[in-house]
Amino acid sequence: MAYKAMVSTLTAQNATETNKTLIDTVTVPQGVKALIGVGWLPNAGMAGFTSLENVGGILEIESDDMSPWGGTQAFISGILTGLTSGTAWCQPFMHPCNIPVISGAKLKLSTTFDLALTINPKVRVQLYFE
Repeated sequence: MAYKAMVSTLTAQNATETNKTLIDTVTVPQGVKALIGVGWLPNAGMAGFTSLENVGGILEIESDDMSPWGGTQAFISGILTGLTSGTAWCQPFMHPCNIPVISGAKLKLSTTFDLALTINPKVRVQLYFE
């Protein structure tokens, strides 16, 4: 089996409202047959972040090329906990899955935060393929 890992760009999100925001569009690598792990991590350790806010939400993976699984999958995030103003901590978490993929297909990665925040954190997604 060939295993491949992919990381999206680190993209600022529209988190001052609870709107779905595109993180990145990635291409499924050649030689893989399934998406076997998904994780996303908000990066909120920046000026303006407050200890009164927990950061979490939903990651959506959508594709017009992936008819085997209907084109949309949703994953919940871990919670990023504010420790002090400007400092945050998040336990990395990977969702195990077994979603058939087609090499060369485009995957749109988007997030919707649970609560409106005082800042717009950046988000990165990690994908594992088999």
